[in-house]
Amino acid sequence: MIALEFTPEEIDALEYERYHYPDPKVQKKMEALYLKSRGLEHQEICRLVRISKPTLVAYLKQYQEGGIEQLKKTGIQAHLAHWMSMLQRWKPISRNIHRVP
Repeated sequence: MIALEFTPEEIDALEYERYHYPDPKVQKKMEALYLKSRGLEHQEICRLVRISKPTLVAYLKQYQEGGIEQLKKTGIQAHLAHWMSMLQRWKPISRNIHRVP
């Protein structure tokens, strides 16, 4: 289970955006995170929002990486943001890279 903590301001923002954000896909993400902030179990969130468990986990990780602003990214934006964050954390295994002539 992914443990997240929400401030009262974040909960208020999620509650508002789940109905008012112009993109229905983002509204669905906001709804899932709002329900998570209210303490519902993952299985119940998936049932209510009609998403799979892997989708919920993806939403939770997205929120964990960048909060509400990250949830607003969809499609290619979300994938690029995810890979950019992965690259920023990437550290080579060894600095002694052998080059073949």
